[in-house]
Amino acid sequence: MRTAKISFQVYLSTKLGPEGMGLFQLITSIYFMAIIFATSGIRFATTRLVAEEMGTGHQSGAIRAVHNCLVYSVIFSVVSMIILNLNSEYIGTHLLNDTRTILSLRIFAFSLPFISLSSVFSGYFIAVRKAIMTVAVKFAEQLIRIFTTILFLSIFLPRGLEWACAAVVLGACIGEFCSWLLLVFLYRTDMRQFDKNGKVGPNLVLRMLHISLPVAFSSYIVSIIRTIQQLLIPYGLKGSGVSSEIALSTYGVIRGMTMPILMFPSVFIDAISDLIVPELAECKASNSTKRLNYIIDRVFNLGILLSICVMWIFLRFSKELGMAIYNSTDTAYFIKVLAPLVPFMYLDKIVDNMLKGIGEQVSSMQYNIFVSLINVGLVYLLLPKYAIAGYIIAIYFTRILNFSLSINKLIRVTSLRINLYGIVKAIFCMIVSIGVSDLFLRLIPGSNLINTASLYGHLLLPAVVYLFLLRISSCITHDDIIWIKSLFK
Repeated sequence: MRTAKISFQVYLSTKLGPEGMGLFQLITSIYFMAIIFATSGIRFATTRLVAEEMGTGHQSGAIRAVHNCLVYSVIFSVVSMIILNLNSEYIGTHLLNDTRTILSLRIFAFSLPFISLSSVFSGYFIAVRKAIMTVAVKFAEQLIRIFTTILFLSIFLPRGLEWACAAVVLGACIGEFCSWLLLVFLYRTDMRQFDKNGKVGPNLVLRMLHISLPVAFSSYIVSIIRTIQQLLIPYGLKGSGVSSEIALSTYGVIRGMTMPILMFPSVFIDAISDLIVPELAECKASNSTKRLNYIIDRVFNLGILLSICVMWIFLRFSKELGMAIYNSTDTAYFIKVLAPLVPFMYLDKIVDNMLKGIGEQVSSMQYNIFVSLINVGLVYLLLPKYAIAGYIIAIYFTRILNFSLSINKLIRVTSLRINLYGIVKAIFCMIVSIGVSDLFLRLIPGSNLINTASLYGHLLLPAVVYLFLLRISSCITHDDIIWIKSLFK
């Protein structure tokens, strides 16, 4: 799915251009904020509630929890749809300062109820350990979205960027609707196996609100702040003296082209960080402290090893990746500049989900709000004076700060201990693997030519050597290998 998404991003960048990608990123800043309000923390609440009910043997309680979450979802999503629809003209004209975004916002508003309801079913399937259901639906949704968007772009692109962006949004809306239909069918099929007349856990509605509202409140504040920050970026760049088109293009290159590449290898981390939420919730509910700490240690260490490998590969092959994927030297430059942030970005998501899984979502909320406020302040102060360098400084400072606060909290409430010696060994293994791979590939005629096949070799060989060095240096043990294999079952 991530490969399809990246390929689709490349397709969009060729159709819309840097300015069009920048315009689309402005639309998506409101898009994601609207989704936050429409879902209001209900996916995480569904996963936690269903996992807790199943963990205590209350199958009927799990079904009741899903029904309560669906009602919650309908209320919040319909209100969000109405608000966005009624205010799209004001948002496009005064907040985004570009009337070309209004049509896209109006179209997108109608997809909010389907997105919110789908998040409930997705949370349910994660909780009952049937993530394959969600994956299959998302894959189908992605295919539908891509094909419908290509069709609509062929019709509307000649009418300008306003209609081109609207075509992309319309394709996404159709994909979300189809996704909802499939999830409804799969849920109704799956729930037949459960006992509907058994025991139900106490205070389901209150527990749902206790989980969802803090997450929702945190998401509201963070989303609003981040949207303000994203809107300030093109304004700040224009304040530094560059033209509106260049500011929008630079914004599009960073947010719409570079960041998806940097986050692409995180698919394994993303999957595990989602799946550990119900695992940790069950451990917490059953007081299985030993297993809880075991899961946290294993997943965190896995995240460290993977993120170090990805960081070095991006540093070494930034130019080749930027040119091969987007044929863009600007993208190559930003990949290299932002690559050292990869470990902090990957690990921060893991730690954030761990905190939510053990009931520390309020702390996570506080950290996200605090860091987002600092981010807005830095963007406002630095961009007009230092242009894009100021934005890079702001990204580095806030990403590292957010991770530092979250990991400090996790260490205080669990037995997690960071193995600094192991991190140093992993970095050394990666440096050696890059050197060995370069030396080996130079001996192969034509391997220095950056075509698709050669690029795969340049990327995969260091990763393979890195895994071998991790094993012989005991960064990965035999028990780790057995545990990793169990994750794929």
